[in-house]
Amino acid sequence: MSTAPHPRLPRIGLTTEVLAPPLYEGKRRYQLFTDYADAIRVAGGVPILIPGDAGSDELASLLDCLDGLLLTGGDDADLRLLGGADPAPECKLMPPEQQACVFSIFQQATARRMPVFGICLGMQIMGLAFKAPYVQHLETAQTHTCGQKHKVAPSANSLLSSICGDDAFEIMSYHHQALSSAGDQGLLATAVAETDGTLEAVELPDYPFGLGVQWHPEKTPDSPSTLALFCRFVEAAATFHGAKVS
Repeated sequence: MSTAPHPRLPRIGLTTEVLAPPLYEGKRRYQLFTDYADAIRVAGGVPILIPGDAGSDELASLLDCLDGLLLTGGDDADLRLLGGADPAPECKLMPPEQQACVFSIFQQATARRMPVFGICLGMQIMGLAFKAPYVQHLETAQTHTCGQKHKVAPSANSLLSSICGDDAFEIMSYHHQALSSAGDQGLLATAVAETDGTLEAVELPDYPFGLGVQWHPEKTPDSPSTLALFCRFVEAAATFHGAKVS
C-alpha cells in the first residue's frame, strides 16, 4: 500500500550560544532554549540548530539547506571586535567565535535575500551589521530586564504593523542593551517602547522578510502577536523555498 509523500515543511536555521569557561561552568557546549524551536514548530516550520562557532564555509553549506534564519538571543556583543568601545562593567560578552558566526550567517543570509527574524541579541546584531549606534547598558535597564512587561508601539505602514496591527501591544522584555537608533545605513526603526522610547523593532527595507524585535516573543507563546510573528516568518520561508525550486 503506497503512502502519500510528506509535505516539505520550511526549514528554519536557529543560531545557538557557545557556553564555555570561565563565564560558564562545565565543558564547552552549545545552548538554545527550546521555546524558540517550539514557536517555529507551532508556526509550521522545522527548526534546525546551527553550531554557534561554525565558520563561513560551514555556514554557506547550511544555508543551502535552509529557507529562513532565526537570530536568537544571548549574551552581549563585544564592540571592540567591531572597532568600538570597551565593554561596560555590566556586559557579559559572548565568545568571539560565536560573534563571528552570527555576523557571518546574517550577512550570507541577507545576500541570498533569505527571510531573517532577529530576537533580542538577534535584533542588535542586525543593527550592528548596519553600523547602528549601540547602548551597552540602558539607564532604564530595570524596566527591560527579567521579564518586565511593557507596551511597544509599531510604526505605521511597517512590516511589524502589517503583522501585529497598528495599536500598541504588550511584550515581555529581557535585555539591558539596545540600539539607540537604526543608524543611517538603510535600516528602518519601526517600533519603540511606550515607557521610555527604547527602540524595539528594526526592519530591512525592500526585503521579503527582514525583522528584528528587541523583546522575546517566544516566551509568550499564546500571545496573538507571537503567533502572528512566527507564522508570517515561516510563511515567508515557505515562499523563499518555493522560489528556489521553481
